[in-house]
Amino acid sequence: MIKVIREKLEDSLAEGQIWIKKEYLHHDGLALRQSRILQLEPDYGGGSKFRISEDNGRTYGEWQDVVREETHVMIGDDEVETLDMGKVWNPVYGHYVSTRFERYYVNGHKEAYRKYWHGSVGFYDHQAIRIWRENEDTPYADDLIKYEEGEDFDPQNPRNPAYLEKNNGYCNQPIVLKNGDIAVPVGVMVPTGCRMAGLDVNKVFPSCPDLHHCVVVARGRFNTETERYDFTFSNPVILGDLRSSRGIDEPIIAELESGRLLLVMRGSNVSSVHWRTRIEPGTPSFKWYAYSDDGGATFTTAEPWHFDNRQVIYSGASISVLHRAAKNGKLYWIGNVTDHTAYDNFPRFPLHIAQVDETYGCLIKETLTEIDTRREGETEHIELSNFHIFEDRETGVIEVSLCKGGQYVFDYTKANAGEAWRYLIDVGE
Repeated sequence: MIKVIREKLEDSLAEGQIWIKKEYLHHDGLALRQSRILQLEPDYGGGSKFRISEDNGRTYGEWQDVVREETHVMIGDDEVETLDMGKVWNPVYGHYVSTRFERYYVNGHKEAYRKYWHGSVGFYDHQAIRIWRENEDTPYADDLIKYEEGEDFDPQNPRNPAYLEKNNGYCNQPIVLKNGDIAVPVGVMVPTGCRMAGLDVNKVFPSCPDLHHCVVVARGRFNTETERYDFTFSNPVILGDLRSSRGIDEPIIAELESGRLLLVMRGSNVSSVHWRTRIEPGTPSFKWYAYSDDGGATFTTAEPWHFDNRQVIYSGASISVLHRAAKNGKLYWIGNVTDHTAYDNFPRFPLHIAQVDETYGCLIKETLTEIDTRREGETEHIELSNFHIFEDRETGVIEVSLCKGGQYVFDYTKANAGEAWRYLIDVGE
């Protein structure tokens, strides 16, 4: 039986959101880093602080500021925001691997987002794979994931189309497979994915293809001579705009005990005049899935995800996570499960955890457990999403931390304030 303890960490700010998260500093031991991240605008990072604990969070050192110039750089009128998605230890080769996500805002983030929400391209995303040696502060490799011909970033020619418009990739974290290979979903722009698949984008996604993604899974094999990962790429997994008006975002991947690679994805059923969407009113919003039984070379067509009793999983367009618990070795999914009325990004409650079937990749319905839900006095737009995962090495307890954005007031144009909470989840033996 899954047990949940709920704990409020901080009261709501007057404006903006506070996220508190933890991560271990090494692949073993109890030294960890706690971060306190401030967000004042939607989808745009603010200031952050961190502090170090050597005893698994029992005591901490002083808070230190994260130097903003390391994550936000101005290039003339343009802006580059960089985010590391978090290190994953590769026990086969004895190093860390992470994804560096970069978003290039043409004429700054405010203008770039204005253009995006009004139906035109304002920013460009790229993914790079970083490799870190144990006990080193900087990665020795930081290589752009290239699935097509294109160039690397050149600060002397930052708007070079051969960089900006090529090898685009939305932020996704890699996983380490049993044999030491890595797999990472790459959010490829729909026109590129259709071209790779030999499809006519004007038939598959004519509404706003330059703004939205399909998915290609990159599988990397470590080359001991170059000390880099050599990548092969799967077929594109594409959702047409009659099934998902925003394509595919925030895909997550896991390796099942059966060897199957499971891909779970966020779609959308939103209608937008600016995006010229074609989706029919009343079209359901699902979590979508696809799978590969040949090591990631080919994935199936995306279909609505479901429980083992064949009930489909309705969910608004929100982030979810697949996590294998060290305590019992079982695979769990954490995300929002709603009813059939989900529309656009909402509701983002309740937040659930459920065990994944290790043969087929469906969710086991009898394990579905509510982590939290909307409470009296909270808005219908409260966000029990955008969470962080931390697993305690001493207890095996999974800690989910989040900010309840939009808890009491909601405005699409702001990073709505809310209380910071954490949930201690004991999955049992």
